[in-house]
Amino acid sequence: MNFIVATVELRDFITEPINVYGLDYRGANAVVPASNGASEVRFRLLCYNRSGPKLQSFEEWKPGTRALITGNIVFSDDTSKPLDLIVTTIEQNIPKDMYCNQVVLGNAFFGDDQVKERKNGMVATKIGTTLDNTDVTTWLYLEINEQRKSKLAERIRKGRPICVQGYLREYRKDDSDSPYRAIVANDFSTRKELRKSTGNRAQTGTAAGYAEVDPSPDY
Repeated sequence: MNFIVATVELRDFITEPINVYGLDYRGANAVVPASNGASEVRFRLLCYNRSGPKLQSFEEWKPGTRALITGNIVFSDDTSKPLDLIVTTIEQNIPKDMYCNQVVLGNAFFGDDQVKERKNGMVATKIGTTLDNTDVTTWLYLEINEQRKSKLAERIRKGRPICVQGYLREYRKDDSDSPYRAIVANDFSTRKELRKSTGNRAQTGTAAGYAEVDPSPDY
């Protein structure tokens, strides 16, 4: 799962009920604000449509104000669509200018073996993340300070699972719907790779007759 805690600003509610991922939700359009609108991280918020304090707080939320949201990010293979954020908790009693954007990608993997240098003192590589129990994969970049370059170069293997902690970054050139999307990592972790066995495999038996079936005897 991919966890997020962030201050998101409500744009507007989606009037039609949404049935997705096997459940019914109320929806809204929201963003993690940025000084430049082209750099906002856009979300479709999904709040489980069941009466209770969470849904009540969600429905009372005022457009243009921020709330502290925790939840699960669901990526898709269509980068023109905002990320889905399934709301776990919502807290509206926060300072109006509070900012938070922290993400843990728990089901990511390296997309290739290349580490690219950026001009801003960062290095980057492509990573993928999959929708739960499906073949749906979406791609984004892992960006990390060049001080972690040696660790990244040592750990990177195409297809190797990786857990990343950082913040989401999006950028839309000329207000394009399809953003450049990245997680700017504070750090990451991988499982230790097991050393391949060098022992001799058991040899197949050499006794004759294993592959033959005698005809039924005629008694």
